[in-house]
Amino acid sequence: MADFNSINVEGCWDSDKVGCSATQSTGRSGGLLSMWDPTKYIVSETIKSRHFLITIGNWLGIPGDTIMVNIYGPHAPVEKKQLWNDLLQIKRAKQGTWIIFGDFNTARRSEERFRLHFCPSSAFHFNLFITEVGLHDIKMGGNRFTYCCQTDFKLSKLDRFLVCDNFLNLFPSVSITALPRELSDHCLIALRTSLPDFGKPPFRFFNSWMLRDGFDDLVQKAWADFRGFGTPDTYLKSKLKFIKNEIKKWRATDHPKEMQELQQIKARMQELDLAAESRDLNDSEIEERRLGFKKIIELEKFALSDIKQRAKIKWTVDGDENSSFFHGFINNKKKEELYSWTLN
Repeated sequence: MADFNSINVEGCWDSDKVGCSATQSTGRSGGLLSMWDPTKYIVSETIKSRHFLITIGNWLGIPGDTIMVNIYGPHAPVEKKQLWNDLLQIKRAKQGTWIIFGDFNTARRSEERFRLHFCPSSAFHFNLFITEVGLHDIKMGGNRFTYCCQTDFKLSKLDRFLVCDNFLNLFPSVSITALPRELSDHCLIALRTSLPDFGKPPFRFFNSWMLRDGFDDLVQKAWADFRGFGTPDTYLKSKLKFIKNEIKKWRATDHPKEMQELQQIKARMQELDLAAESRDLNDSEIEERRLGFKKIIELEKFALSDIKQRAKIKWTVDGDENSSFFHGFINNKKKEELYSWTLN
């Protein structure tokens, strides 16, 4: 957009309480827009340039000024060097907790480029600026590259957060994540100042359970027996939680019985092997031994399958303490079809 005033800023925020500042676009170079919650971040001063937008104010909970620098780096190496010099002078003049973020249009290392030219000179001056200003480039999770050229699929890491020592001292658990790119050619990047609380440990569903006798009937009965009320989403959540609890009850009784059966069969196999050393086994004992080994293989195969699945899958849960993560099947004919629900 050529004119910032045509942007519906309130429509980009989750409430009507929003502070904002912007710089207009210049030619084909896009402008900058910063938004904040005025009840938590009270801005007292702004500094604007073609390539940066600085807001200085009080962020509740942080002593002194918090200085947010929204960056849109230039393409020309000479202009990049001038940008770093300008920010260095402002940094020396303005004391506070510094957070610099945005599209720097510069990669720090060659591995931050894929199928794109890497400029060692621009990287050198960028890294020198980070060192002189005393900033930290926190390791980013999620996507490795933040920019993708859609026409020929060239990748680069151009977007990042740079924070000062004071910020790290206040928030030692800070994390940065590059989110899915979706429609834009750039990733959104999110900074979190605390570790997420995933609530209670997730409910783990193992595929081998669907091969056990009686599991189909258990799920079908639980699905039919549930009685609930509420909106469709809360009703579905309660129904799945009910089924989960029924499966947990089944496993609480079925697993000990399974382990006991396995130990008894192994003990019986040992008895038959010792007997075979002193006499010939009769036909019934030979058949018992054959079926016993078959049962041992079946039960241990289930256990091995569960161990492999536990090692492969990273189970996560998102939400409050009442959240649950449920994997189950909902197809009576094809047990191999597995569905997942995340309940918030």
